[in-house]
Order: sequence, then C-alpha cells, then structure tokens
Amino acid sequence: MQIFEKDTSETGRWRSLPESDWHHLARVFLDKIISYPVFTNPHAQRYLARRHGQFRTVIYESSYGTALPESSGATVSHIEIALPWRASNACIYGLGLTKDLDEVWRGLSRFPALNTLVLTRGGALRVDGSAVLIPKDEVDKIRRAFERTTRRMREFVKQVRKTHIRNALLSQLDPARYPAMFQINSKGQLLEVRLDHGRQSKQAARTGRSATVKAVRSNVEALAAEAPEELIELHAEIERVTLVQMIEKYEDMLQKGLPETAWQKFFERNTFILTLIFARPVRLLHSQFHAQGSLLDGAGAQIGDFLLAEKGFALAIVEIKTPSSPLLRGKAYRNREVFAPDEELSGAVSQVLYQQSKIHENWLVHRVRPELQDSRPDAIKCVIITGMLPKDEMKRRSLEVFRNACKNVEVITFDELLDKLKLLSEHLTRREEPPREAPDNEPPF
Repeated sequence: MQIFEKDTSETGRWRSLPESDWHHLARVFLDKIISYPVFTNPHAQRYLARRHGQFRTVIYESSYGTALPESSGATVSHIEIALPWRASNACIYGLGLTKDLDEVWRGLSRFPALNTLVLTRGGALRVDGSAVLIPKDEVDKIRRAFERTTRRMREFVKQVRKTHIRNALLSQLDPARYPAMFQINSKGQLLEVRLDHGRQSKQAARTGRSATVKAVRSNVEALAAEAPEELIELHAEIERVTLVQMIEKYEDMLQKGLPETAWQKFFERNTFILTLIFARPVRLLHSQFHAQGSLLDGAGAQIGDFLLAEKGFALAIVEIKTPSSPLLRGKAYRNREVFAPDEELSGAVSQVLYQQSKIHENWLVHRVRPELQDSRPDAIKCVIITGMLPKDEMKRRSLEVFRNACKNVEVITFDELLDKLKLLSEHLTRREEPPREAPDNEPPF
C-alpha cells in the first residue's frame, strides 16, 4: 500500500515515500490470505495505525483455486472476492473487519497474549498460541445479530421521537385530535417518554433498555396492526439500501474484467439476482453441480454453474460466462445486416442443452439426492448469462433473432440483469409528493 507524508517544503502538499517504505498490506497464498490491516486516511491522526489494536494480523483461510493472480489489479480483486461478505473492509480501506464488528476484536483484547485473528473455513472456536481461530460462519452470525439489533433500535428511536413530537407539539395545538401518548412495557407499567438531559444510573438505564426490548418484542404484532404503513416503509427502506449496495458492487465488478469464477462466487452470494430472471419463485439447489458422473481421473464430468428449482417440480440450469464474452462474430454473414452468433455463445447454448440431456439420462441416480426429492426432470429451463448488449443496431437485431429462436434456452446479458436491479431499486425508492399549491383566495395558514 502506497504511503504518503506531508511535504515540509510546500504547505498543503503530500509526497509519496519510496516503494521500499510502503506498507505490506497482505500476502496471498492458495489456501489463505494473510493481511495486516491499518487505517488508510492520511488526513487522520491514526493514519497507518493498526486497525484492530493488539491484533496486527488477520488471516482468511479458504481454497482460492489452483493459480495465484498475476497482476496487482487481479490480486486486489482476488482478495476482495475472498473476504467474508459485508464483514471485511476493501483493500482501499486497509482490510480487516468492518467498523460494525469492532466489538469482536475489542472483546478478544481481554486476552493480552493474542495478536492474530484467523477466520477459518470450519471447526470450532479455539485459541492456538497467540492466535484465536474463529469459524467464518460464526462471524457471519455475529454480523447478522448486530444488524438485527441495529434495525430494532432504529425503529424504537423513530417511535420515541414521533411520540415526543406528538406530546410536545401536536397535543398542545389540538389535544382533542392528538391526545398525549405514553408507552407501556410488557409488565403493564406506564413509561413516560422523555428526551431531556437528565442523568440516569447505569443500572436504571440498563433496566429501561431491557424493558424496552421486551416490550417491542412482545408487541410486534400490535405495532404491525396499529402502524402498518410505518413498518412497511421501514422494511422497504432497508431493502432499498441493501439493493443499492448490491448494484454498486455489480457496477464495480463490471469495470474490472473479472474471470468466470469471480462472477460465480458473486451470484452464489447474491442468489437474489438470479431470481429476477424467472417469472416464478426459485431457490438454489446446488452450485457447480454434476449433470453426469465422471471417471476416477475426473474425465467425462458435465459440471454446471447453478441448478435451481422453480415453484412446483421444474428445474433450471444457469450457466455464467463473463461480461467480455463475445456474443456475435465480428464480420457480417454475406451482407451487412446479419451477424452469426459467436462460437462461444453457440457453444454455451450447446453446453446447457447437453447438461439438460444428461440430467434426464441420469435422473435415477440424481433423484436420491434430498434436495431433488420435490423436483422432476420433465421441464428443465436453461439460462445463460453472458456478454453485454451490442451497441450496433444491426448486431442487436441479429442477437434478438438468435435469442428468440433458442428453444428452452434464455440468453441474458450482464447489463440487462443490472438494469433489472436498477428498475427494482427505482420501484422501492419512495417518491416525494410535490407540495400542493394553495388557491389565490385561500389564506397561507
């Protein structure tokens, strides 16, 4: 990571240190990534300080393929794809766990002999010398628990503020329409809502918070019945924010020229995006599935990217290529208007149809799998996600003709799938109503 320092010869200027003095941010191996997280904002006093206190090193264990990336850009993408979803900082922010998970390393700091965090693929939580080994699933559970608590407290704070405004303003202006409101806890005790600067003891504050949590939890159904619009708006806002982050990640990946494996991992983490392709509800059955068994040396295997189940008995095969995959040949076929499909696209179509055929042939073997108990091979839909829509009108028409002629195979481009996400985001975004203009003969108040 490049290091900067203030240039003493010119005020307000920064200069880069020699490359030999740059910070060693991470080391990449086939089975793990060893990182040394730091703060990366040169304008902050904690610039280059350890992000996790006494924990200088964070190790991510996993299987990262058979070859290491060859360029710095590919290495950065490799690292960020391998990091636990929504639990780790990107390279530009110095790696390490996100700010929302600071309590993880702060709590573990009570063990002064520890200096290394290891996020393992499995196993049990344990201490090994100066390292504490935490399963990634456990970190994900902690993250989800923190997010649930944050959502609940936001809703509670929002309700407290609305109640206070009602009592402080509305009830005084029109007490008949807006009588004062008070909260009642789960034990039936009356709690007045106050937003003043009075001090409480820690024990009283803790007891109050505990009673509040119990009251909110025990009255969820009542809140849904009494204030359904507010709850729906809150849920929609949370979904919208999550969707916006997903879109930003998608657009960022489109700019990087990532390989198929990167996109396969992305869609595996965000299977919601794949569901937008289908008219009926679907669920992921298996990623990297085998349509046909292989020999002892692995030869003969027919491996597909994703196998999904639609509502009912139908199955669906989804094959992932890359945004840079060619869709049409560069030269027109005999004239200037017709472009034949590229061999990579026609090969992908043949591939998914062959996988579809092999599932039919080997169904007696596959049906014993528990995830396939409620499915049938009678209708297997095939989907290919590949390339980007051509900008040339003639090429786009040729692509549409080819796609419409593909029986049982739907070809969708990466930018079309992105547009689906953006359209959904627009529908979830709340539109502000324009202010109503008062008639000329109506007083302003």
